[in-house]
Formats: sequence, C-alpha cells, structure tokens
Amino acid sequence: MQHAELLSYKDYIFPIEAREKWKNSEIIKAIHRSQHTQRNYDLSKNIPIEDIKTIITSATQCPSKQNVAFYDLHVITNQELIFEIYKTTTNIHAKDNEYNGLSNPQVLANMLLIFSEKNMNKTTNHREVNMFLDKKDLETNKQIVNNDRHVAIGIAAGYVNLTASLLGYETGCCSCVMNYDLLKKLIHTDNHPILLMGVGFKNDKKHRRLHPLSGTIDAKENNWVDIFKSTKKEGIKIHYFK
Repeated sequence: MQHAELLSYKDYIFPIEAREKWKNSEIIKAIHRSQHTQRNYDLSKNIPIEDIKTIITSATQCPSKQNVAFYDLHVITNQELIFEIYKTTTNIHAKDNEYNGLSNPQVLANMLLIFSEKNMNKTTNHREVNMFLDKKDLETNKQIVNNDRHVAIGIAAGYVNLTASLLGYETGCCSCVMNYDLLKKLIHTDNHPILLMGVGFKNDKKHRRLHPLSGTIDAKENNWVDIFKSTKKEGIKIHYFK
C-alpha cells in the first residue's frame, strides 16, 4: 500500500489570511474571537431569551458518548446570585489564604452556566458502565465515567463558546472554586460542579482583561491585579496526510 504523504503547515499555525480571504472567514473570525477570555461585561444589558435558548441548546444537544447525559446544566441570569457564586471562586477577605490574590471575574457575566456532575446508575445508556457495575468494579467504573464526563463537558463548553461568539457574545471559563460547599448550596445541588462559564456582552468601555472591581476595597485588600496577564496562543502541530 502506498503511504500517504505527511505534510505540515509552516509554524503549525493557520495564517492570518484565514480571517480575511478564506471562504469561511466569518466563521474563522468567530473562532478566533471565542479564544479570548472576557474578564468584564456590560451588565446593563440583558441577553434576549431566544439567544439564551440557542446557547442552552448548544450546551445540551452536542455529542456525548452513547448520547449519555453526563452532567446537569445550571443557567443563571440573576445578577445577585451570580455575584454570590463569584465569591466562591475568589478569596474575598482571606489575606492569609494560600490563594491570596486570586479572583475570577470571568463569571461576573450577564449569564452564568455551571456544568455539574450527574449521578450515574444502572439505568444509564452507557454500556461500559453497566458492564462494570455488574462486576462491581466500582473504581474502574468511576474512572470511565469521569473521563467520559470531562470529554462531554469539554465538547459542550466548546459548543457554547463558538455559538456565543457567532451570536456576538464573549465568554470566560472558570474551574477555580475555593468554596465548593457554598457553591453547591447556592445552586441547590449535592453534586460536584466542574465548570463555570460566563457568557455576555463585551464592555466596550474597558479592556477585556481589566478587573471589573479594580480600585475597590476588596481588590486592594486581596491584592487583585488590575489587568490580567495574557499569553500568546501556542501553535499546535498539525500532521496532515494527503
């Protein structure tokens, strides 16, 4: 059998022309926009219900192994509740905490999505899980479910990320939670929250990496940075067989 030719793009990155000259340039632009984490939002606006429905659809109708529902989705637009949830991801008034200086305002969005674990049991469609439950191999079962769950949530977050970008919104993901017990209490669940994802309107009056609480007492007491650092997207090596 003749071997396929292995090609690699120069520097392993798609060229800047992709956003300007390629046929699908608008989609490519949306992909690049969705790569950036939004740290502050324009909270004077409300996301229309039709856009909320579309984003929820992207989070719940994306692919998963054997169409299993590995997670529950919590959709929050109540700004008071979102701020209380934000407190669980930061160290307000905890100067001696090992996470001193940590703050995650990407969750202070117009809408907050939280992906949490869903209990798996014998009624699931997940064939491998059922097989190991029969064998009472709980550790293997847990490992399989955990891996598949994180893949499913990763796919869902990617769908939300791109869908939101195509609709004109910004996003920011957060998995840094300092107080899981309080977070679970706030969203009325006993299951472990895995990913928090802010979705909302870009604040045109501020740089996207400027902390929205910059200059406040909490920011000063906790030594929060005013501008979050940004790192250049690393090139991903492409193995292209033609």
